[in-house]
Parts: sequence; C-alpha cells; structure tokens
Amino acid sequence: MANKKISVALAAALGVSLLIVQALYNATPRDTSGEQRTVLRDGVPLVYSKLSAAGAGRGTDVVMVPSLGRSASDFNELAEAMQARGHDVVLVEPRGMRTRGGLGQEAIDLFDLADDVAAIVADANLNAHVIIGHAFGNRVSRAYATKHADSVLGTVLIAAGGKVAIEAKTREALLRSFWVWMPDAWRRPYIRHAFFAGDNALPDYWVRGWNIPTSRMQIRATGNTPSKTWWHGGSAPLLVIQAMQDTIAPPEHTADLLEQEFGARVRVARIENSGHAILPEHPERVEAAIASFMEEVGRR
Repeated sequence: MANKKISVALAAALGVSLLIVQALYNATPRDTSGEQRTVLRDGVPLVYSKLSAAGAGRGTDVVMVPSLGRSASDFNELAEAMQARGHDVVLVEPRGMRTRGGLGQEAIDLFDLADDVAAIVADANLNAHVIIGHAFGNRVSRAYATKHADSVLGTVLIAAGGKVAIEAKTREALLRSFWVWMPDAWRRPYIRHAFFAGDNALPDYWVRGWNIPTSRMQIRATGNTPSKTWWHGGSAPLLVIQAMQDTIAPPEHTADLLEQEFGARVRVARIENSGHAILPEHPERVEAAIASFMEEVGRR
C-alpha cells in the first residue's frame, strides 16, 4: 500500500512538472531579429531590437509594436523585408516580455506605454518615422501618434479593433490561447479560431510566446485610458490593413468605422483569406501595402 501511495505521488509530481515545462515553453517567444538593446525609463528596463539598413541611402525609419501579450518577434519577417528595402527598423518589446520589470503599476495607461515607445525611439536615434501597431499594438501606436505627433509621418494599423466588443465565442478562444499550461493540440483550435482564417498555416512560433503577466498589464492600461483620447491617432495619415476574415476585429468594426470617421486621411488595404494574426498568413501583401504607404508619407 505504501509503495502504491508513493507511485501515485510520483505520478502526480511528474504530471505537475510536465505542465510547468509546457507552460514555460509556450510562454517563451522566439528570438527577435536585429540587435537587442535595453534602455531604462523611470527605472523600468525597456527592451527593443534594431535592424539597420545597409548603405548610405537611409529610407524612412519604422517602429513596430506587437499584439496583446505577444513579442515583437511576430514582426521578424516584415522587419527584415523593410530593412532590405533600406529602412531602419525598431521592434518594441512590451514590458515584461524579455524582463520582469514594470508590470505592477496600477494606474498605468496607454500613454505610459506610448512614452515607453518614445524612450526607445530616442535611444535608437530615429528620425521622423512610421509607426506600425498590430492588434493591441494599434492602441499603443495611436496613443503614441497622438502624444508624440511631431515624430510621426504615418501610422499603420494592422487588425485594429478597439471600440466594439468581441463576440463571445471569439473572446473565449482568445482567452484560451493564453492557457500556456495546456497541451499544444488542445490550444491550437482556439488560436486558429481567434487568429487565423480557414486552413492557413499556423506557425509553431504562434503557438508559443503567450505572456500572461504582460497581457494583464496591457488590459489594465486599456481600461485606464478612455478610447476617445487615442482613437484618432494624432493627425498623420493612417493605413489600415484589414484582414477580411478577422474574428476579433472584423471589417465592420474596424476599417469601415475608420473610413467613415476619418475620410481621406485613411487608406485601407483589404486582404482576403486572412485573420487577426495576418502577418504570417500574407506577408508579401502586408509588406507591399506598407511599402507603398511609406513611399507616400516619406515624401511629406
């Protein structure tokens, strides 16, 4: 009987250990392209990566801000493509993604996160630039383009929700995408429903990299910031990249609203067969839309 109890206890301990290993693996993002750097702002370490264009002819600088609880490494392929086109690119890691600092501030808001971006931009020695926000990152980007308008030539909003509540089934799928302690096979259908269209490939790095503490801080910052203070995103031109099968930010809640509200200031690239993730689904089309927009605003 004693041996049986010991065996049960060992099996339980092994099961818990496997769950911990699973959670640690799934919460670890892939490496970010470029040279990783850190700057301190009010004692908080802010991590970013910089990709510098080769040659003397430097194009318009680019800043990229990632999705909820996700690393800027989601932009790796886009960042490398922009670098190859002659642009310096900065990839902004959210607080808590590569370090443990800066998550405990109860009164934090989107403009605090925008100031994080400003500190990184200054440290990276960027000129006037285009800022690109994916999903939650579009909120930070719009707050940044509002508060630091003199630095922004244009703003690119990818999967840009923010005003209309997410449908219940999709909200559940989004939440369960973050359940990093669960097996990959259990989580994949939820990640697919929330982020990918149809049978588009779901890359392994999108199964990984879900940071719960960072996402909680970001949700708190959103709740502390009235949407009317950041929704307009300053006054620079806006490019909205609209995934037409996006279940979190469908066209009628995003691109259509922005076109109606801001008129000629808004350009929209509507991309079929794509979901909320969109970056790994149609990288060439996303790149082409951004490159065309950057050529336009770079002449301003």
